[in-house]
Order: sequence, then C-alpha cells, then structure tokens
Amino acid sequence: MVNKTKSAFTLAEVLITLVIIGVVAALTIPTAVTKYQKQETVSKLKKIYSSLGQTTARAIVDYGNVENWEMGAGQNPDAALTFFNTYMGPYLSLSEKAQKLSLTSWNKKYYYMNNSEHEYGNKWVRAYLADGSSLTMNVSTSSDSNKWFQIFVDINGDKKPNRMGKDIFSFFYFVRYDHSEYQGKILPAGIFLSRNELLSGAYSCNKNESGERCGALIIKDSWQIKNDYPW
Repeated sequence: MVNKTKSAFTLAEVLITLVIIGVVAALTIPTAVTKYQKQETVSKLKKIYSSLGQTTARAIVDYGNVENWEMGAGQNPDAALTFFNTYMGPYLSLSEKAQKLSLTSWNKKYYYMNNSEHEYGNKWVRAYLADGSSLTMNVSTSSDSNKWFQIFVDINGDKKPNRMGKDIFSFFYFVRYDHSEYQGKILPAGIFLSRNELLSGAYSCNKNESGERCGALIIKDSWQIKNDYPW
C-alpha cells in the first residue's frame, strides 16, 4: 500500500503570494487607469472639436462669409450670447440654452496647469451640450480686422478636475483675422507654433504655465497624448 500525502500551501506561502499580487497590481493598475483617462480625453476632445467645426460650415451656408458676421463689442456678454445663438447654437445639440454667467452657480472656478485658480467673470456666456460637455465663451478683439470668439471647452462639463490641459481646452473662432487662411475656422490656442514652443514659454502646455496650448499639442501629435505631455 502506497502512502499518499496531500500537499498544501502554508500560511507564509499564501501571504507571500498575496504580497506579490498586490505589488504587481500597484504597479500596473495606475498605468492602465492613466492610459484609459488619456484615451477618453482625446476621444471626447476630438468629438467636440469635430462638432464645432461643423457649425462653421453650416453657418456659412446660412449667413455667408464670416467676415460679414456681426460680432458686437469685445468682452460684452450680450454680444457673445447673440453671436453664439446666431452662428453656433442652432447647429449644436444642446441640453439647455446658453446663458450669461451672471448666476453664481454657473460661475465655477477652474485651474491652470500651474495650479493657479481662476474664475470666469460676468463677461462670459456658457452653453451645455447634450453629451455632457460645456462651452464657455466671449468676444475678443485687438482691432477691427482682428476679432475672434474665444471658447473654453470643458469635455466633462462641471465635473472635476476643471483643469486646463486635463478637461479644459482653449480654442479661438477666427471670425475676422489678418491671416485669411485661418478666417472662419475654430482652432486650438497656439496651433501656429512649433511643438517645442507648445511645450515651453507663456501659455504653454507646461506644469509651470497655464496649459492653454495643450489642445494644440494633442492635435499636432496626431490626436495623441504622448509621454512628454504634462499629464
């Protein structure tokens, strides 16, 4: 008769196995989560950028060349609301009508990439889209021949982190512009700059700066968030 003995894991072996599993999980899960967050950010940004681009083409069909559009005075919320309701809102899927930021509940704070805190003033208007994103906008001008509609896109609306380069991205709608090749287009802030310039200097996609040019960096990198992106 052959004696058969059953082998079993000791408590020490079980604990060691659990520690190894925990270490592996601690190393891999954050990386996987970050990768997913980056992919989701790019996907949402690309979707809303496409939607904004379609508004320009459709509005031109209805109202003619953009240089003839009425913009009103710069930094004027009534002018911004009129512009949006005429040339953009009808071509977007909105969850509610655009409003001026006169209501405290709408005037949320946001953060630049360098952690400085800001608050939209009462010169802005905001619209919420059906997909949960939001647009915060105003009219800006440097001369009669240079007028643009500034748009802060928040890809997840009021949800956190409300931080430039993470869920908020800066765009310009060039309505009247000296460089005619950009006129009538919605483009990310800094798109004219080189990649190196987007990563350094004022307003750049850099943790020591505002991060307003991060959208341009993502687009210039063929809709990717690369390893040197200050995530």
